[in-house]
Amino acid sequence: MGGERIVTRGARARDLKRLLADLGTPPSGTGRAYEAIRIARDSRYRVGRDSEGNAVVLIETTGAAGAAALPDFEGRHLQINHGVNCAITVAGAEAERGRFSVVKCIEADDLLRDRFLEAIETLLRSLGETPATEDLRQVIAGLIELFRLATQPSRGTIQGLWAELWLIARAREPEILLDAWHAKPTDVYDFNSGSERIELKSAEQRVRRHHFSHRQLTPPAGTRVAIGSVFVESSGGGSTVASLVERIRRRVAHPRGRRRLDHVVAATLGADWRTGMGAAFDSQLASESLRFFSVEDVPSIPPEVPPEVSDVRYVSDLSGVPALTQQEVVEYGELLAATVPAEP
Repeated sequence: MGGERIVTRGARARDLKRLLADLGTPPSGTGRAYEAIRIARDSRYRVGRDSEGNAVVLIETTGAAGAAALPDFEGRHLQINHGVNCAITVAGAEAERGRFSVVKCIEADDLLRDRFLEAIETLLRSLGETPATEDLRQVIAGLIELFRLATQPSRGTIQGLWAELWLIARAREPEILLDAWHAKPTDVYDFNSGSERIELKSAEQRVRRHHFSHRQLTPPAGTRVAIGSVFVESSGGGSTVASLVERIRRRVAHPRGRRRLDHVVAATLGADWRTGMGAAFDSQLASESLRFFSVEDVPSIPPEVPPEVSDVRYVSDLSGVPALTQQEVVEYGELLAATVPAEP
């Protein structure tokens, strides 16, 4: 790779979108020239634009051998090059030289660029200011996976995803729910902490008739399962998927939780993410209608089914089933207790 010129300015703020908004674009025809700004004073990370206006993040690397061991990548909207020799300049005057991993979001609209920056911010929190080569490799792989998921078919319903995000966003302890949140939309339970599990069902018709798999209502011995039921209706003035994601981001500082958030949303929405992120539902109705039930009280067929029968699914009506009281929710277990709303 050849040398690259970067126009840079110091900064303290960590909001990448706000930092990028303050930057201009290098003159066209300047090749790999960037206008970039440090994410924080003395940070190894910079955010900026290239001469085509693409958003870029520059990660300062030390040691040519380590950087050379990292593979470059080029996808539809993501381009990554490692070990790039960069001549960094300030207002046209050369200030320093260094090696950078250059992560670029290409041919992106504003919404995709913002998702790129949100993912980058989470990943950089994971790395810290002195990233090891293997840590950088894992973080880059995670970013590539997010962009890959955004091109795949959706794997869940927007309504179901909204309900789960809403539950996490309002929870007293969102980190506990994020840690237990399903890695794949097709997992048996929405939240699984091992011995305790939650399956959250949403209904549009204000009737607590929900579809279940037989496995959901016949959990393994030694586990406690709570069934959540919530009414969800589309509402132009309601909370969007994007606003719930942002609310959770503000409340969860640990990178592990933020990574889980990004991954599950991307895996669920897939290529429908633009439509999905803007979907809005009535939060007030959800708050008023949420109920939890012990799995033992949910109407179901007998646990034993013939071995020749599989993938049994049916609808159960919870309208006449007694819901758990607030005190029972708190005492049910750590996972369900975490869903109690945070103080306003």
